[in-house]
Amino acid sequence: MDEFLKAQTENARPGTVGWWQKVLPQLTDEQTASLMEAARSDVIAHSTIATVLGRWGFQVSAAQVGHWRRTYVR
Repeated sequence: MDEFLKAQTENARPGTVGWWQKVLPQLTDEQTASLMEAARSDVIAHSTIATVLGRWGFQVSAAQVGHWRRTYVR
């Protein structure tokens, strides 16, 4: 196992924090609940979520929202 951990450390690249990890802690409880409800909805588009987040002061693209929804929400 030590050999694998060493190799992982050697191969580790600096990553970036996902937008949701920066944005979610800054939202009110009401905003968080609303965002999560919209994220789980089949009738709300990625672009709509990005637009509302922009109104809340967070610049997020529709593609970023889509990735988040597919990977972390559903």
